[in-house]
Amino acid sequence: MRARTRSVGKSIRLPDLKSHRTLIAKDLRTDPLFRREWKRTTFARAVAIKVLQHRSLARLTQEQLAQKLDMKQSAISRLELGEVAPSFATLVKLAEGLKIEFVVDISPRKKFRLVTSAAEKQGVKSTTPEGSRVLVAAG
Repeated sequence: MRARTRSVGKSIRLPDLKSHRTLIAKDLRTDPLFRREWKRTTFARAVAIKVLQHRSLARLTQEQLAQKLDMKQSAISRLELGEVAPSFATLVKLAEGLKIEFVVDISPRKKFRLVTSAAEKQGVKSTTPEGSRVLVAAG
């Protein structure tokens, strides 16, 4: 016996799907609350991506990294969600625990400098709604 399927609403075709960048760009233009939150979390999101990448490369769980840094697993989880900007002390702990160097470059709009180091070229670049760049590289 064959299972019956039914479609609900309009079917979605691949060309109809929008990229996350397109959706974010639209929300930044049209939603003031989203824009404010995006600006508030720019640095935190960039750090989160680098921490997650390097923790994964080191083959550490959040719990293992937390023990290594004398932190709670929940703090590592919040950090990797990119919702809370880490303190300078936390960045130092992360750099020492993951044996990486953090390069943080915050530049106002149209004042970007040439990125020269390999670590910087591999960095996470985020942009505030006003166009300022936040570069976080770790390596």
